[in-house]
Amino acid sequence: MLTYFPSPYPGEWWYSVLCRYHVRSGRQKAATTLHELYGEHPLTHGRLFPGGDCHVVIKQLPDGILSLKAVLLEHTLMPYYLRFHSFEKKRSVFSNLLAGRSGGLTSIQIQTPEGKQGLKFCPICYTKDVETCGESYWHREHQIPLMPLCPKHGCRLRLVEIPLSRLSEVFLPLSSIDVVNEVNPADKTWEPLLTAALNSILSFPFETGPPLEYSNLENALLSAGFGIHAIRGCVSLDAEKLKESCINFYGKSIGEQYFAKLSPAIIYRVCRWKLTSPERYALLAIFAGLTVEELLGVKIPAVDPLLQKLLEYKDKGLAYRKEELAKLVGVSPHQLDSLAKKYNIAPFWKQCGGKRTETIRINLDAEEKQRIAKAAAIHGNGQAAVFAREVLLREVNRILQNDMGGKPNEN
Repeated sequence: MLTYFPSPYPGEWWYSVLCRYHVRSGRQKAATTLHELYGEHPLTHGRLFPGGDCHVVIKQLPDGILSLKAVLLEHTLMPYYLRFHSFEKKRSVFSNLLAGRSGGLTSIQIQTPEGKQGLKFCPICYTKDVETCGESYWHREHQIPLMPLCPKHGCRLRLVEIPLSRLSEVFLPLSSIDVVNEVNPADKTWEPLLTAALNSILSFPFETGPPLEYSNLENALLSAGFGIHAIRGCVSLDAEKLKESCINFYGKSIGEQYFAKLSPAIIYRVCRWKLTSPERYALLAIFAGLTVEELLGVKIPAVDPLLQKLLEYKDKGLAYRKEELAKLVGVSPHQLDSLAKKYNIAPFWKQCGGKRTETIRINLDAEEKQRIAKAAAIHGNGQAAVFAREVLLREVNRILQNDMGGKPNEN
């Protein structure tokens, strides 16, 4: 029986509860408290993903004092690390932990983006906890390695560096840390968004998971212009372009840690919910302009910007060479065929829809030609001939409509 074992505070990390028990017990040595908690064979605790130690401690308490289920769901990072696992995997891991067995989840990120390990705290939470609870404690949401800010106060979390493997040997209550009352705000625009995303992944109902029938992340990245149309007509995402953009967006530390090895195979697995680490999903969702609610919510249709470009050029009714149009749209000639096939668009660049074309020769001096080229560069994607034809037809149509009362020619 564990006498005077503390009840967890709201949002308190389980390791923090054990630290407060060590302080209350009055023991000088951690080894004595460890023996008290676990007996002759000390267990590993202080891990970011819980193990059988929770079960061993709670079964020594009087019935009804603490619920193991509530501890796992509300005072560990188990919901965070299991969020993108299948429902069957979640149920299996949860059952093992409730029975006192290992959860079997080992491949998790334990380092901060700077490559450090340790415990994190918010200086404002520290002060508020002392005011309301009489003591400070480690909050579980702060311990997510990628979490940059306090979700409640928006200030930068502070790191107490210590190898996480050592937490099984020592008790480090937050009250033992000297705190300087200096509050540092976010210095990057994406940090508040990432903080909210990581906190949502942790705090959603345990059963909430990815919609296996579709990927809002894939659709959002496609709409953002990262799609590649393969020859067979399917759509994939441009791994190199996405990698470079994410590294530029997040900077070197996060970019190299999470995106340096981004490949088409990894992107495919991410978009099919085959990867389970929550960090990359959160980072890609923020980059694509999605909240976690949208990421895991109802289907968001993709709007293919390549399709929009192709339709814009089609609506102009102009005659394009295939290579010329592919360059304007931003794809290869083969991808142009694939794009048209996917969206059932007749290849209007071939003979301009079956119409024969005629040539009008216009003599220009050097200045006039330069002016047209300059205007085409600004308003016509640099295609001087196509731009001049469009301007000429538009002006002719205006003259026919305004001066002769005729219906303008659509071509």
